[in-house]
Amino acid sequence: MRAQSFKISALCVLALTLSHHPARAERSNANFPDSSQAQPGPLPPRPSLPPPSKPAAESAAPTADSAVIARPSPPAPGALEHDEDARAAKRRRQQWLLSLEAVTHAPIDMGVQLGLETPQGLRLFGGYGFVPGTYMGLLTGIAANASGNSYASALLGHAKYQGHTWRIQAGLRPFRALGLYGDIGYARLTATGSLDLSSSGIPVLEVLGGGYVATTNLDLWLVELGYQGEIADRLVLGLALGCMGTFKANTGITAVNGAPTNSTVLNSAASQADAALQKYGFAPTLTLRLGFDMI
Repeated sequence: MRAQSFKISALCVLALTLSHHPARAERSNANFPDSSQAQPGPLPPRPSLPPPSKPAAESAAPTADSAVIARPSPPAPGALEHDEDARAAKRRRQQWLLSLEAVTHAPIDMGVQLGLETPQGLRLFGGYGFVPGTYMGLLTGIAANASGNSYASALLGHAKYQGHTWRIQAGLRPFRALGLYGDIGYARLTATGSLDLSSSGIPVLEVLGGGYVATTNLDLWLVELGYQGEIADRLVLGLALGCMGTFKANTGITAVNGAPTNSTVLNSAASQADAALQKYGFAPTLTLRLGFDMI
């Protein structure tokens, strides 16, 4: 009886042992999984997404190749030198003046002159002029009417003169934008006049017949205040008001066509004419200029 109960007890213990062993094994596998089983498998491929859209400005921007093609090519060295020469020539024209001009200084002469002007505004002009009879007649007429001497009046007022002038003048035009300038100068006037005694207006001389030829040299001073402008950097225009006066006169008289050759009378007439010219030989002047800048 006791042996039978022992067998029953042993069977019960064995059954409990067998039922408990699989549970422990299952818990062990859960706590310590096999490395081969715990290794994750490869991830599934991600779905491909479309590339992000570019901004409108960026998409509109030219590619590097198109930018290289569109970029203008650099100018050739010869073109750069040509542009630099053109700019230098323009600066010279703006700063310097070398003009050839037609000019009249009424009522003294009309002719041509050559002028130079520096960037500092310094001016130097020289010219040659022709003295028409009407111009010289105005100057000599002023001296004749003011002298009151019959010989001087006959020689200056009734003789027909014409001649030429040499002139030099210098001045300053400090403000080119304004165009105003002032000049002073010197002129040498040489005039030749002829007097027909029959038309002298002096009865004593009219009966003598013949005539006289007078050669007069005048040293003149001059001042001018004027305006100078340019059109298209080439055409030079000038307008000025001034005055000219005689500070020295020298007249020689020669008898022609049988006129008396009394040296005393001729010398007296010449000296009276010179005195009248030096004292009263002044005239206001109007200067007109038209020229071309050669720079």
